[in-house]
Amino acid sequence: MIVQEHIRNLRRLAVACAAVAFAASPCLHADEAPIGVFDSGLGGFTVLESLLDTDLYDNVTGRPEADGRPDLACERFVYLGDQANMPYGDYAAAGKSDLLRRLIVDDAEFLLATNCHRSVADRAPTAAKPRAKIIVIACNTATAWGLADVRRRAAGEGVKVVGVIEAGVRATLDMLEAGPASRPFAIGVLATPGTIASGAYARTIRQELKARGVTAEVPVVDQGCAGLADAVEAGSPAADAIARSNLCALVEHHRVSGSSVPLRAVILGCTHYPFVLATLNRTVAELRSRGESLPPDFRFVDPARYTAAECFRLLRESGRLSTSSVPGGSMAFLSVANPDLPSSCLTPDGALTREFKYGRAADFREVVTRPVPFTRAAFGDAVFANIARLLPRTAALLDSQEVVR
Repeated sequence: MIVQEHIRNLRRLAVACAAVAFAASPCLHADEAPIGVFDSGLGGFTVLESLLDTDLYDNVTGRPEADGRPDLACERFVYLGDQANMPYGDYAAAGKSDLLRRLIVDDAEFLLATNCHRSVADRAPTAAKPRAKIIVIACNTATAWGLADVRRRAAGEGVKVVGVIEAGVRATLDMLEAGPASRPFAIGVLATPGTIASGAYARTIRQELKARGVTAEVPVVDQGCAGLADAVEAGSPAADAIARSNLCALVEHHRVSGSSVPLRAVILGCTHYPFVLATLNRTVAELRSRGESLPPDFRFVDPARYTAAECFRLLRESGRLSTSSVPGGSMAFLSVANPDLPSSCLTPDGALTREFKYGRAADFREVVTRPVPFTRAAFGDAVFANIARLLPRTAALLDSQEVVR
């Protein structure tokens, strides 16, 4: 009896402590729904890794100071990689920007839906999945071409949308302490040809400079990296050579432009590019050894970390941060080609042919792809081993994800 009374007292104390903590928190309507993240493939896992480990805020007070605990530690996630339709960066060059926007909105629709496929064999999405409470567009090309469309679609559901471009630009200018007294400097952007063609980075940089009262000359040096995202996605050894040549081309472009302002930062404008950051850093050392005048404080900026910060801020302001000490299961999905499509639309290994992929009209009605659970059983150990090598928190989340039922 004494032991039972002691247990009851402990339970009462735990309930009382929880009530005090909840009352002290501004998250009066905490939301245990997941954060939805989508990308054109596996590159968005770099953003998911940042969502899992970024610590820029005090979790209790919300002040912008690290507290030794990831800001989104209590959250769960639903990830979609539209691998069947990638690379997104090629649609604009193929004159298919309307089709690209359709695919981007379809990605958001999946995260807002409450059903999904169990496997590629399921012809209808009859399994259950949770609906996202906020959407993170982890893909730079998707942000460039579809952010406004996704925001309009999600607004009707009361769901906020975060894009990597805005977060990356703000972070870059914060790092460079850009303001009215700034001296001239240049910013480089390495991105897919589609992202560069959209003009989104240059436009967002100009808008943010104006908002900060920067009147100094700030040229933006763009470099469209054709094939780099594909090479990274495929794990090709060619990725390093492509990354090196594109960074060299960007620096050369700035040099021959006649501008004498220092190139102080290069934004990695594709979620796949952090995978080749070591190569990019080696290339910087090589360029300096050849006499290129890159300043000592030159840096690469990965927008993912600051996308995570923006996500935390929006969830806290809206009272939708999770307060669970043990978050529910997360889920990850990759799109695959619908095997019921005519054989002329599919490659021998079952992927969409390039001709079909980029030849569709934006108002297509057939079911072209099916998002299916991203599991070892479905996709093999090799891809999981590569993720574990580069993104340990994401790998752990994938190995512990909730089973689709």
